[in-house]
Formats: sequence, structure tokens, C-alpha cells
Amino acid sequence: MKQAEKYTLKNQVIQSILIFLFGGFVMGYLMCRSCFQEFSLALSAVTFSGSLWLFLWKGNEYIYIITDRYVSWFKTPLKRLFIGLGLMILYSSTAVTGLTLFFFSVVFNQEINEDFFTEVRESVILSIIISTLIMSFFTARGFLLAWRQAAINIEKIKRDHVSSQYEALKNQVNPHFLFNSLNALSSLVHDHPDKAIEFINKLSDVYRYVLDSKDKEVVPVKEELDFVRAYSFLLKTRYEDNINIEFDVNDKEGFVPPMSVQMLLENVVKHNEISNEHPMHIRVQEKDAYIFVNNRLQLKEESSEMSGIGLDNITSRYSVLTDRSVQINQKDHEFIVGLPILQID
Repeated sequence: MKQAEKYTLKNQVIQSILIFLFGGFVMGYLMCRSCFQEFSLALSAVTFSGSLWLFLWKGNEYIYIITDRYVSWFKTPLKRLFIGLGLMILYSSTAVTGLTLFFFSVVFNQEINEDFFTEVRESVILSIIISTLIMSFFTARGFLLAWRQAAINIEKIKRDHVSSQYEALKNQVNPHFLFNSLNALSSLVHDHPDKAIEFINKLSDVYRYVLDSKDKEVVPVKEELDFVRAYSFLLKTRYEDNINIEFDVNDKEGFVPPMSVQMLLENVVKHNEISNEHPMHIRVQEKDAYIFVNNRLQLKEESSEMSGIGLDNITSRYSVLTDRSVQINQKDHEFIVGLPILQID
């Protein structure tokens, strides 16, 4: 057994002993003060009360832990509260009835009659009161932990959002991007002045969108796709026939994090070889309330996989915005990322 497991087991044993002793002596005395005038009666009262407390505390603790795995305090607090209370009452009533039957009929040899069932009812009512106190403790603790985790998630998404903004701005304004854009523009000025004007307009659209959306959590899908089309024009001008970006997207209602689709295109260019020998085909497609970016996988020698800060940031931002996850699939010669389209009331 590992040291951590031994430590946890030791704590559980110590905690169980303390619960048994506290419940046994305190509750036993409150329930039957006269029993403590005789040792055998006191021992019986302590044993019964301690067992009652131990079963109620540890049983409700495990119910709380199991319920917490399937129903989140953070996402559905009322549902979590009512399910927890319902399971607590069901378990407590069953456990106390069983314990009372065992102790009074087997250990104490008490006759099962009307008085016995009156004691059972009193024990069940007492158990619900005790369980309510126990569950209130776990509920308060769970709420505080959920609130703390929510605060941590908010700070994390803020950091990721700032990092995402920084990465997007850096990708757009770094010297290589500016050099490549200006170099492409200079080759158009004399030979294709009309196309040079269009290039300048698209470049302006890209910068305007980056600046306008930098403080937003989500943007309409249409705005993001308009931005991506402008960005794709710059890539197409730079790589010419070596890159082909196909759009199969309708005017879909909904929202996505700003610059999320653009980052996927940036990832493709960053990690894959694009040349006459290895042209790149990228497809942007809307399907089943997702926007998919699909590209041929032809990694550069220094790139072992299609990953990076941009993709990590997108995944992290989606994890806070929605329960729907970002889909990432890598096959032999294909890499696909699906971004959920969000619906905001």
C-alpha cells in the first residue's frame, strides 16, 4: 500500500472513531440520561448512538461524494440540492430503521410491539434531524468549494483569454507576418494594382477585427467567418496556388470565441509544409452545430503533432463557456478540429 493510501486510511479510521465516540456519548446521554447510572445500560446506549452517528455520517458522506460526481453544484445547484436531500432522507430512514431493529430486537432483546415501533419512528425522526445537520455541513462545504472552483475557473479563463489575445495579436503583427504581407503587397502594386487595393482592404479588415473583438468572450459566427475569409485571402495571396481554403458554411446563427477559427488556420500554416510539392487543402465546414476545420496532414520535420498554445486556449475557453467539448481528431493523413456553435439566450 502506498504511503498516501496509508495516510488516508489512517485518517478515515481516526475520523470514524471520533464520530463513534462523539455520537455515542453525547447523543447517548441526551437520549437516555438514566442509562448512564448503570454501566451495562450506558454501554448499550453509547454503542447504539455511536453506531447510529457513524452510519449516518459516513453513509451520507459517501452519498454526497457519489452524487457530486454526476450532478454539479456549479452548473445545477438546485437540482444538486434536491437530489442530495432526497437521497439523504431515503438512506437515513432505511439505515436507522435497520439499525434500530437490529439493536432493539437482537442486542437488547426487546419485544417487537407498538412501543417498539414508536421508538423506531422517534429514531427515524431523530436520524433525519441528525442527517440534516450532517448534510448541511457537507452542503455548505460543497457550495464553498464550488464557489472557489468557479472563481478559479473565471481567473483561468481570463488568463487564457489574455494569452489568446496576445497570441492572436502576435501572430498578426509579428515581423514575419508584416514582412510577408508587405512583400506580397509590393509584388501586386505594379502588376496587379486592383488586387493590391483588395489586399490592403483585407489586411485592414483583419486588424480591425482583432482590435474590435479583443475584449469579447464570444462573437457572432458570421463576424468570425467574415474575418476568417479576409485572413484566408491574405494566406492565399502569400501561398498562391499552394494553398486552397474551401468554405462550406451557411449563415449559421450562433456564437464562437473570437479568433478561434482563425487560430485553427494559423495552426495549419504553422505546423504543416506548404509548397509546390506539398500543396495544402483546408476545408471550413458547418455540420451538426459545429464548425469543422479539416486539413491534409503534412507536418514539418520539426513538428511532431498538430497542437500548440492556440488550440489549448480554445479548448480551455470552451470548457468554461459550455459543456460541449471541442472535437479533435487526427488520422493518418488528416487533422480535424470541431468548434461547437454556441447559442446564447
